[in-house]
Amino acid sequence: MINHDRVLSFSIDAASGSSKQTQIREFFVKSILSRRVVPGEALPSTRQLSQQLRVSRNTVILAYQALMDSGYIEAVSRSGFIVSPDAPVSAISPSDNTTIQQDQVDWGEKFIREPTPLNVISKPLNWREYQYPFTYGQIDARLFSHSEWRDCSRQALGTRDFSMTAGDFGQHDDPLLVDYIASNSLPRRGIRVPTSQIIVTLGAQNALFLLAQLLVDETRKVVVEDPFYPDLRELLKQRTPNLTTLPVDDHGIVLDEAVIAEADIVIVTPSHQCPTTATLSLERRKRLLELAIEHDVLIIEDDYEFEMNFLEAPSPALKSMDSSGHVIYVGSFSKSLFPGLRLGYMVASEELISEVRKLRHLMLRHPPGQTQRTAAYFMALGHYDAQIRRLRRHFESRRQVLKEALAGETLLEETGSHFGGTSFWIRGPEWLDSDKLADHAATKGVLIEPGQPFFAAAHPPQNYFRLAYSSINEDSIRPGFKALLKSVSSLSP
Repeated sequence: MINHDRVLSFSIDAASGSSKQTQIREFFVKSILSRRVVPGEALPSTRQLSQQLRVSRNTVILAYQALMDSGYIEAVSRSGFIVSPDAPVSAISPSDNTTIQQDQVDWGEKFIREPTPLNVISKPLNWREYQYPFTYGQIDARLFSHSEWRDCSRQALGTRDFSMTAGDFGQHDDPLLVDYIASNSLPRRGIRVPTSQIIVTLGAQNALFLLAQLLVDETRKVVVEDPFYPDLRELLKQRTPNLTTLPVDDHGIVLDEAVIAEADIVIVTPSHQCPTTATLSLERRKRLLELAIEHDVLIIEDDYEFEMNFLEAPSPALKSMDSSGHVIYVGSFSKSLFPGLRLGYMVASEELISEVRKLRHLMLRHPPGQTQRTAAYFMALGHYDAQIRRLRRHFESRRQVLKEALAGETLLEETGSHFGGTSFWIRGPEWLDSDKLADHAATKGVLIEPGQPFFAAAHPPQNYFRLAYSSINEDSIRPGFKALLKSVSSLSP
């Protein structure tokens, strides 16, 4: 008989996201794989286990049935259940006297370059446990259409679709998703291109990585905004020492013709500049395109958060104004659906897209077919548009609450966009160190993002930080902001 003390030590976790039946199955699978119970060993009866775990007998019966279907246990006439003689086991059991490998490799000599000191944004994995998470780029699960996404996933797993989406696309993408991007997503930004000029990527960052691999080396000069998305800046620094920055004001990147004339590539986030949220003015968009044509400069347009324009009509994408093919457009569904989706796309001339396909093929072949098809159905059935409307409604309301709180405060000043978005870029007093503020506020349950990683300078301004409202409940914004102000006051000289 199985060790009953061991079973009694197992209990159902009511706070777990897994069902009781699933927890029972996971316990026995783990026990069998680790050889804590061996083939042929008897299991508790369904009645006995239900009493021990204080769950219904039907729950245990269903768990046992699933274990039998998976080949882990068997029913023996008049004897109950036993571990199947053919049950899978782990190659190494906890009792094996296996010598732990000691790493004797000097990896510092193996790397072809120095280990990268990443100056990027750090986000705690347990951000949901904080009472006031003013953190950026995370999902408020309450606003997502779970049932609709689940239905679309089931449809994508159906017999009609599975044989295609479960296969290897090679260099291609799901035609349903690409057609939706071409006929719906892009026209909303004023862009009309054939599907041959579109490629699906694992999010916008994957698209930018592919472009850096193909277009940037130590001879190329690249211009980026400052402040700017730190992950991309760090990636570019690995590819070229010739990285130049241009400042950002309330109207987006400040154009310097002399700098742009010497560049090979200019990277911009015109819809909502990262992180200031400033929107590039129409006049500057036109001038940037003129300079690109005049000096044969490529423009990479990361259309950051364009779906979240809810205060004014969105400005046209740079790509929609491009008549020469100098603009490479990068979009993403991560902000409007959920960041873990990792689904984006790139639009460019066919010659470039062809090369991107080849490189993507060598890296990862293509984004998962099931993910692409599920997203395609979610969009085609109208759920995506409903999701965008829901997010805009909630974010506009949250933004107004936070804006009113900021309006009554003299120490902290908002900067940036008049078009919407999901965050404020905050400037504090000169004496404020946002790193110290973030540490102190975290002890009070408040999460913010210090601004230093966004700046290119070795000694960046210390008094900026990002305050986001995409993942915090509206009722928590005012008390959370008050708690943040107390942290600011406690750091005052």
